[in-house]
Amino acid sequence: MLRINSTKLFAILLTTASFSNTVMSQNFPASSVNVIQAKTTSLSPVSWVSGTVVSKNDSKLAAEISGRLTQLVEIGSKVQRGDILAKIDDATLQIQLKEHVASVKKAQATLTFLQSELKRKQSLAKQNLSSITDLDKTRSERDIAQGDLSVAESKLAQTQQQLTYSELKAPFNGLVVERLSNLGEYVNNGTAIVRLVQTSDLEASVFMPITSYQFVKPTLDSQTPIAITSALSNANVKIKSLVPVANNRSHLMEARLDLSSLDWPIGLNIKVAIANGSTKNVLAIPRDALILRRDGTSIFKVSKDNKAQQISVTVGVGAGEWVEVIGEVKAGDNIIVRGSERLQPGQAVKIKTNNHELISSKR
Repeated sequence: MLRINSTKLFAILLTTASFSNTVMSQNFPASSVNVIQAKTTSLSPVSWVSGTVVSKNDSKLAAEISGRLTQLVEIGSKVQRGDILAKIDDATLQIQLKEHVASVKKAQATLTFLQSELKRKQSLAKQNLSSITDLDKTRSERDIAQGDLSVAESKLAQTQQQLTYSELKAPFNGLVVERLSNLGEYVNNGTAIVRLVQTSDLEASVFMPITSYQFVKPTLDSQTPIAITSALSNANVKIKSLVPVANNRSHLMEARLDLSSLDWPIGLNIKVAIANGSTKNVLAIPRDALILRRDGTSIFKVSKDNKAQQISVTVGVGAGEWVEVIGEVKAGDNIIVRGSERLQPGQAVKIKTNNHELISSKR
């Protein structure tokens, strides 16, 4: 019986498999692929944190006088600053207004008479035709009349102010999202009537570890855009403000992002790439080029003779679509980013005619 050493048998099988793969790769037709050149660039390690699209102004507007609601804006109405959102019955205030207008006229008439009377008695007193006591009395009555006029004018101004409060006006442009009171209800001073939300100049509220402060602050100072993503789309936006005050329990600080260029709904959940390490120069390739397997990570690059060359790499820091790789790769190498799923090492490849479109989208 023929006996074969197990070590020799394994070597024979391995050689056979390698030969088989080589033959297969040589027999396969040239595969169409998209490539991007590896490049040396500056990357900052980032972590993805959660955030929410918020409004700069989200207000529950309340009545400033008591009365019955006679007019109320519809939910979903888009309003401009100064538009009337609700009206409160002002019949009682209109009556008070007439009363106070009459009081002012009466006080003005009394003051005018006493001023004229004071001048007359001053003239008589100079001719010793009127007593000093009578002159002083008239002067006192004139002063009292001036006070009465001031009180009447103050009451009139107060009533006029309350009449303006009978109309609840929008303090900013926005969308009426909720009715907090109903038409015909009696509301008291301070009762919330509608909720108005500003839907322009949106922001994102993001909470991040306080330890990220030293890496995020330079991004704010330089106004460098950062990557964000949502269920609707991806974008690059700037940090608007940073609040370096952390909660004692969570140790998270808040940042506000400028979303004024995006048409996203308020309340939308987003993910934000926050720097959590120092920037360094690395050799980087798109993440799409990585081939992840149990036995390690590799990439395919196109050799000078247009063959697919598989190379094992170690992945370093990443930022957005680009990631650092360490291995037998150099800047300018054509790295396959699409079409590598079924490639065999040594297989002939050809670069697709639409490759320039892919490159433009990745930059």
